[in-house]
Amino acid sequence: MNRRTLLTFAALIPLSACGQRQDWRQKLTVIVDTPDGEVSGSAVVGVTAVHYKRPLPLTQTGMTYEITGEATVVEVLPGQYLFALLGGSETRFLEAARNRFEGMSPDEWLAAIAAQTEPVNLLPGHLPMLVTFDDITKPDTVREVNPADLAAIFGPGVRLRAATLEVTEEAVTEGRVEGVLRWLGPYPEPALGPPTGGTTNIPFYRLVH
Repeated sequence: MNRRTLLTFAALIPLSACGQRQDWRQKLTVIVDTPDGEVSGSAVVGVTAVHYKRPLPLTQTGMTYEITGEATVVEVLPGQYLFALLGGSETRFLEAARNRFEGMSPDEWLAAIAAQTEPVNLLPGHLPMLVTFDDITKPDTVREVNPADLAAIFGPGVRLRAATLEVTEEAVTEGRVEGVLRWLGPYPEPALGPPTGGTTNIPFYRLVH
């Protein structure tokens, strides 16, 4: 696996053996309706969470996360792509399916997430950031996509039908983003965003092996 990253918004936090550790893999699937029919894309991300018995002295947090994987890619129309980014992946299942974990301690819900067998449908408040490129060959043409109005970017008849998240035994996805964004270079890469401002520091990769 190549060491690639576009996670300039946050560094991975080293994990310690002191605490309750849980690992799981989760698969995000994005389904889009188009005039030519349904299209979809999915990607599997690995999550490692550690719940500490005492808050860490510098951050005063009792939980740290490490994620591996890449953004979900959907070719909505020929040559036009939608990307569901990684930000928030570490807690997305917990937030989207919180009713399944009511009354549980952190150690209990961490174990429960890893044992989930039913997917969860992501409501608007739990969706990842969606972006596209006006020109897929030019990183400075990136722009955020409103999940409620894909037609504003991709044209009439295009809409987000669903996004689901499920715990899986499938391998962590790698290489799909690289196959589309051929301008990605080896780490470190520049922050991604228009030179005049707007969307910046958006993560497509968190590959740490």
